[in-house]
Formats: sequence, C-alpha cells, structure tokens
Amino acid sequence: MSEATFIETPAGRHLKSRVDAVMAIYKEHGHVNRSLISEKLALSKLQSSQLLREFLSAHAPVLAWDNFKNGYKAHSKFKAH
Repeated sequence: MSEATFIETPAGRHLKSRVDAVMAIYKEHGHVNRSLISEKLALSKLQSSQLLREFLSAHAPVLAWDNFKNGYKAHSKFKAH
C-alpha cells in the first residue's frame, strides 16, 4: 500500500499505522484473523474486529477468506509491503 492511499492528516497517519500493525501480523503468520489481532495487540474482540475491518478495507481486492487457516489470506500475486 502506498503512502498516497492515506490522507495526510493526523487521523490518516493513525489509520496507516493501525493497518501497518495488522500487516506485520499478516507477514508473521501468513494470514490474519480477529483472534490473532486480539492476541498480538492485546485488544478486545470488538477492537480487533474494527481493526480487521480497517485492514480489509485497505486490502480488499487481494484478500480472501481461507477456511483451512481460518483467516484472511492474500492471493498469490499479492506482495506484503
């Protein structure tokens, strides 16, 4: 995701850092779901759900649910930045 994707305001930078935090979890595990976000960032399930929605919004075209991993996983052509 490019820097230009986010509006250059304090709120835009905050959203980018939140999405980047989920991207780090994705890179570590190869998939991401609410439970992983909750565990890694010490968030409630509700907070984790909101953060996952933000991540999915930013990367929707390249992510799909993986029943085997029980989480979202990117298509093979996606490169995590």
